[in-house]
Amino acid sequence: MSDVKELPAATPAMKFMAPVIQISVMVTVIVSVILTIFAWPVATATPKNIPIGVTASQAGLVQGVKAQFEQQQPGAFNFIEYPDVAAAKAAIAKREIYGALVLTQTPQMLVASGASPAMTQLLTSVSVQLGAQLTAANGIQVINFAVEDLAPLGTKDPRGLGLNAGSLPLIIAGIVVGLLGSMRLRKTGQRFAVAGIAGTLAAFSIVAILNLWLGSLLGNYFLEVLVVAVGIAAVSLCVMGASALAGRAGMLGVIGLFFIIGNPISAVGLPQELYPTGLGVFGQYLPLGAEVNLLRRISYFPEASTVTQWAVMGAWLAVGVLLVMLASMRKPKTA
Repeated sequence: MSDVKELPAATPAMKFMAPVIQISVMVTVIVSVILTIFAWPVATATPKNIPIGVTASQAGLVQGVKAQFEQQQPGAFNFIEYPDVAAAKAAIAKREIYGALVLTQTPQMLVASGASPAMTQLLTSVSVQLGAQLTAANGIQVINFAVEDLAPLGTKDPRGLGLNAGSLPLIIAGIVVGLLGSMRLRKTGQRFAVAGIAGTLAAFSIVAILNLWLGSLLGNYFLEVLVVAVGIAAVSLCVMGASALAGRAGMLGVIGLFFIIGNPISAVGLPQELYPTGLGVFGQYLPLGAEVNLLRRISYFPEASTVTQWAVMGAWLAVGVLLVMLASMRKPKTA
């Protein structure tokens, strides 16, 4: 005879409350995780190793500035010395640095709002701080840095808010196409077609709003349409492929990666150097981060390389194609 006692049968009250408690706990956990993912990177944003150029007319002045900032804000800035102003401007145009201090008879702070309005504000405050410190050290002459914006935002959107707000529809468009395609389309050809056609039509509309109307994008209209179309197609194919291969779990996993994780670390509103270590860089290898970075380069930095961004988006497009193809090769279950 076994001494193990049988558990009492669930009472009607327990059966009534069990699913209620499960859903309540599940929602609490999910909301807490999402809030943490969205709020934590922004709330803990601090400058780390931000690349800034510096050029000076006097030997030793650059080293003095570096030492001063390293003492006041250790690890915040990575000062890169350039031989002259032209070299510093070229580095900004290629997106190698966010801005540059010009320490000559006419001090300047070179910035690029098109890269990041938030970074432009930070660098402007840095120049004001440095000017006050140099004035105090000089004792007589007041030193002010003239701010020159080498990649200004459009006159219609001088604060750059349009692209920040428009980044959300960029990723949502791909997710919506993927969800609808997963629910309504069964043929592989239909899924590829909807990714291409819906992505292209949505891209024409999105870029028309951001470029032609709001002026948040200033680059070649059709090239920007291509960027957005590729982004939508890549996301939608990944959603449809994951859903076909792994069902709801696969679909939610892809959406969670691209939207819940990828959106807050995409460096749309803040430069990647302000995020907790590694997160900003990781965000640039997800579709939204690469897409927005590429749109900024096309709009404001035509001299900058776009190879990495195109490669990231192409890789995600290839992943989506592969997932859909793998799903199509699965043999249907027989009774």
